[in-house]
Amino acid sequence: MLLRRPRAPPYPLRPPSRLVKAATGTGKTLAYLAPIVHLLQMREPRVDRTHGTFALVLVPTRELCLQVYGIAQQLVHRFHWIVPGYVMGGENRAKEKARLRKGISILIATPGRLLDHLQHTASFVYSNLRWIVFDEADSILELGFGKAVEDILENLGSRNGAPDQNKNKGEHIRRQNLLLSATLNEKVNRLAKISLKNPVMIGLDDQKKPSGKTNRLGNSHTSLLSDDDEDRILEKRNDILEHADAVDDFKLPAQLVQRYVKVSCGSRLAVLLTILKSLFERQISQKVVIFLSTCDSVDFHHTVLSQLEWSSGPQLDMDKKQKFLSCKVFRLHGNMEQDDRKKSFLGFGSEKSAILVSTDVAARGLDFPKVKYIIQYDSPGEASEYVHRVGRTARIGEKGEALLFLQPIELDYLKDLESHGVSLTEYPFQKVLDSFPVNGQKPHKRKMISLDMHPWIMSLQRSLEGFVTAEDATKKLARDAFCSWVRAYTAHRGELKKIFMVKKLHLGHVARSFGLKEQPSLVGRSHQVQLKKRKKEQKRERPAKRRKLPSKK
Repeated sequence: MLLRRPRAPPYPLRPPSRLVKAATGTGKTLAYLAPIVHLLQMREPRVDRTHGTFALVLVPTRELCLQVYGIAQQLVHRFHWIVPGYVMGGENRAKEKARLRKGISILIATPGRLLDHLQHTASFVYSNLRWIVFDEADSILELGFGKAVEDILENLGSRNGAPDQNKNKGEHIRRQNLLLSATLNEKVNRLAKISLKNPVMIGLDDQKKPSGKTNRLGNSHTSLLSDDDEDRILEKRNDILEHADAVDDFKLPAQLVQRYVKVSCGSRLAVLLTILKSLFERQISQKVVIFLSTCDSVDFHHTVLSQLEWSSGPQLDMDKKQKFLSCKVFRLHGNMEQDDRKKSFLGFGSEKSAILVSTDVAARGLDFPKVKYIIQYDSPGEASEYVHRVGRTARIGEKGEALLFLQPIELDYLKDLESHGVSLTEYPFQKVLDSFPVNGQKPHKRKMISLDMHPWIMSLQRSLEGFVTAEDATKKLARDAFCSWVRAYTAHRGELKKIFMVKKLHLGHVARSFGLKEQPSLVGRSHQVQLKKRKKEQKRERPAKRRKLPSKK
């Protein structure tokens, strides 16, 4: 994709605009940053900070912003006159204004903070802007940045139908917009409609590509079609965009091993811990990312994985207790303070052996080196989210494995994945389970017993319940995580509502998966108190019923 013609600038950054679909872990970031740096370092007269911003990269999350900035820094190492920079939520706004005043050649930004500077930072110079890149385009809209993106394009004069702010400068600067994503769906289509004009599509499957050979469709040689034929092909391309979400099959790396494990709800946490222990005993130097559905759940599971202690002996001897998992455990979610998020992101990336417990904030674009295992402990929902999650491993030719947790009532989700070309095989958990000792001994043969009644699982579950109930703070974390998990479970949309139904769940068993012996109330205590007060007030306000006296005859 980078070097179609050896003597020409890299293909993606030659006008007109581009809509790029590429599998996760294939180097999309380099595909747009390398050509930008190449063209800027060739520019005459030489680029200067006072010229302002030439390239703008919009990303959905702060972590991806830091990652893209780090790659840009490496690319411009020899070209000191090209200055990369970033602006994002959680950072000091005054310091960002100072950097923009000095000038940033390649600016990486999250949508909200960029819009803030466009509206309130008068010293932000973007009159020389040549490229606008939307990285992880579908995620930008899914996270609620749709209105912000529209306002950004209005301010930059890059929205379809908007006047070009550079025309009154005496020089018309040809600006190019580029959208990149691992999945092509209606959300990307919506963003393409407002930001791209007659885009060339790159990376579609052959059966979905229009069959023409024209410059307007992105091929490099002269058109052999009539104008009418060309227009029909363009209409066909637009139809592909309209129905992309219905026909899209997801390309995943061939070296990615994908499995699922069927677990009853009450044993989920014990099974997760067993699998993690097996992984790190098999290979000490290992990096694992675990995806959860809510911030509260991340906080609770981070506490359990990093602090749980236990003894596998016949008696739980306090002196013999040790940490269940010896590796470092990091957490990452959107409600953390910016400094904590940055420490987790950089810390996990630099470790050789560690676990990252995260929400989907880590599912988009982040490239953690040497991640061997992805565990989707909470189901991702839409198939596109599954693709983005597993894309954190098996990157750039490396091997990787992905494991999806499913309850027996959720197995129809496998059919949904298969309809998008994603197939999974069952994980041999029984074989893993039989390798662990019970009461300090490994019996040669065991009778087939249910997972919930297995001595190892039962022993581990008792340890979990003891750990959770030992301290009030941990118990509160477990309760909050339980409530937020149930709320997230009800949030599945469309056809997935028929698979993930709260009515089919046994909430007592769900509570066990958080180490709780009893099911917490899903109604907050403060709300319950308010209801009681309201009922008392209503009783007081009711007029007392007068007793009817028998009439005297």
